[in-house]
Amino acid sequence: MFKWFQKIKNEKIETFETVTLHTSGMRHVTDDEIVYKDGKAEVSKYGIGYENGEHIRILQKRAVCDAGVALKLLNDCQVASWDGFYGPHPKHIRDGTMFNFKAVVNGKEISARGSQNFPRHYRDFTDGLYEIYEKYKEDTENV
Repeated sequence: MFKWFQKIKNEKIETFETVTLHTSGMRHVTDDEIVYKDGKAEVSKYGIGYENGEHIRILQKRAVCDAGVALKLLNDCQVASWDGFYGPHPKHIRDGTMFNFKAVVNGKEISARGSQNFPRHYRDFTDGLYEIYEKYKEDTENV
């Protein structure tokens, strides 16, 4: 493995612009998104619907917290190490969840994807998003 590649994967995340986790399964398609705005992290969950022949995002949950909370989650889950991850669908598994992860962190774009095959700490990341939604939730009817 190239040394520059290892350095990116082991780098601590100091800044982020956007983080998007797109997941889909038999009965759901969602986007979880973290966006940096003025020292805060806007964390949103969108359901993906279909209207007038196009996919649309429908806000389901939103939370706003200090950017440090999101940075801690990103680093605790080692998402920088996910860059380049490809998890092919395991043989003999007929169903599952597919994911596509994209982020701009430390001024660099990183990405990962898979089908019922996830990078290390993926579940910790999704659990952490859930905790942020619960702790810092906003009323989405007024957004």
